[in-house]
Amino acid sequence: MVNLPDDRRFRLVALDVDGTVLTTAQQVTPELKDALSRLADLSVRIVLCTGRRWRTTVEVLAELEHAHPVAVCSGGAQIKRADDERTLYLAPMEHAVARLATDLLRRGSLVPLLLYDRPLSEPELKVAEPDRARAERLPYLLANPGAWEWYPGDYPDTDERPLVVYTMDEGRKIRAAERRVREGLGERATVQVMPQGRYGAEQLALELHDPGATKWRALYWLLQRWQVRPEEVVAIGDDVNDIPMLEAAGLSFAMGNASDEVKAAADAVTAGNDDHGVVEALASVFER
Repeated sequence: MVNLPDDRRFRLVALDVDGTVLTTAQQVTPELKDALSRLADLSVRIVLCTGRRWRTTVEVLAELEHAHPVAVCSGGAQIKRADDERTLYLAPMEHAVARLATDLLRRGSLVPLLLYDRPLSEPELKVAEPDRARAERLPYLLANPGAWEWYPGDYPDTDERPLVVYTMDEGRKIRAAERRVREGLGERATVQVMPQGRYGAEQLALELHDPGATKWRALYWLLQRWQVRPEEVVAIGDDVNDIPMLEAAGLSFAMGNASDEVKAAADAVTAGNDDHGVVEALASVFER
């Protein structure tokens, strides 16, 4: 898969979750658990870098006993610790941009979801009362009843800035609104569309982040504190929000189930998430 110098040493593995660590059936395989155990024996840190909210990131961390308790989540807008729920890093959106984002989503008949930094004991998503009729039909919200709460008006009356503004709906509605959202926000936000098969075959997420909120920028913040160099990082992912991380890491793998755009950003392509792709990639680096 890759040819590496014999003296090349990697100290950290950055792993995406959906489409990478998890199979299509949303499972962590025993083979992957064994592979991560061997990395731990080599004193290699394993860090999850995911677009998931903290609440659903913790669910995966609980299955990966050898993953580091510090995780990059919310697409790079947040870093938290699983052992004490302490927030280490935030990259929220500016209020003016978040307000505009919610307006653009509503113009496309979509429901804006505003994500905030919260402990697991509190809802982290805010949904506007005026959007109630549409919101109560969304598979995503129906599947996450304890994670969201209503707020009055069109935008929350708080000084706290949201980490992400996003929506999840049928693919045809997301695609129809995508161009208007991109043109309306311009360079003031990063706009990403990603499949969300666990909520339905046709469900897509349309996510809007501060331009400085990327998985790589958040991970680099950790690297500086842990005194790990970018060239000592192996990154593995499958979707567009992984691209900055794949391009910046010392060595990167795109999953076989990734799009051509993601594969082009990586140094190598491994097998898909249902065919032990992460295990194959790690073996090629650490078991030579």
